[in-house]
Amino acid sequence: MPLTRQQLRHQAAIARYQAGRHKPPTRKQMQAWLAPIRKALAEIRTGEVDAYRGYPITRIHHADNDFARVDHALNGFLALITRLMPDYSVTPLQRLSKKLENGVLLSLEEVTECGVLLNAIEDKLLIFTRAQLKDAADLEMICIELERLDLKEAA
Repeated sequence: MPLTRQQLRHQAAIARYQAGRHKPPTRKQMQAWLAPIRKALAEIRTGEVDAYRGYPITRIHHADNDFARVDHALNGFLALITRLMPDYSVTPLQRLSKKLENGVLLSLEEVTECGVLLNAIEDKLLIFTRAQLKDAADLEMICIELERLDLKEAA
C-alpha cells in the first residue's frame, strides 16, 4: 500500500530533522554558544563587571533576564568540555574559576590566557555533531541538578 502525501511529507520532515542533528555546528552557532563566557571575560578585562553579593555575574542569554555567577557558568562549561574531550587540558579555566569562587584578584595575563583557550576549544568543538553537543549539555545539566539536590550517588 503506497504512502499518502501527508505520510511522505512527515517522513521528509523527520529526515531533515535527523540530518540537522548529525551536522556539526556552524562557527556562528559556536560563537553564540560561547558568547556569555567571552562577554564575562571581556568585562573582567575592562573592570566593568556586574556583581551580585560580591560575585561577578553574566547574562546567560541576551533576550531574558537570567543571570548566573561567572564561576558557576565556567564550572558547568568545564564539566561539559571534560565530558566531551577528557584528555584536553583546561587548567587555565579551572584556575580562573577557583579564583573567582574564592574572591581572589585576577591578573590580565590569566584572563587573556583563558580567552585564547576558549578560541582553541571553539575550534575543537566544531568536530562534534549538534546531537553530541546537545546530549552532553543536557547530561551535565542533569548532573548539576542532582548534585544541587544532594543526590550525588545518582549523579
